[in-house]
Amino acid sequence: SAKQSITIFTDFRCGYCRALASVLRGMDVKVVERPISVLGSRDIADRVYCSKNQEQALHAAYAGEPLKNGASCDTSGLDANEAFARQHGLSGTPVIVRSDGAMLEGYRPKAFLESWLKEVRS
Repeated sequence: SAKQSITIFTDFRCGYCRALASVLRGMDVKVVERPISVLGSRDIADRVYCSKNQEQALHAAYAGEPLKNGASCDTSGLDANEAFARQHGLSGTPVIVRSDGAMLEGYRPKAFLESWLKEVRS
């Protein structure tokens, strides 16, 4: 039911990504997570991606809670995230992409994000 959506390229071992995820939970925005392994977190991303409840697993991963080694699944979506990041020179996290394609690198506080989201171009 959120009015806007944003895509976040993130790494589960990134402290700024964890802080951003916490900020975004308190905003009226749909968040599409695109995990990339900048800090060697592919094993965590695989477990989150293959989890029966991805949202719960995502928050557990950011909280540093142990994740169950769930069933394996097709992780080609994660491979695509990694390939996209390489092709577009995304070598750090978080990267925030607005629905109009505008992009921010790095953590931003809630007030900044709310203002930035209002600037969406059609």
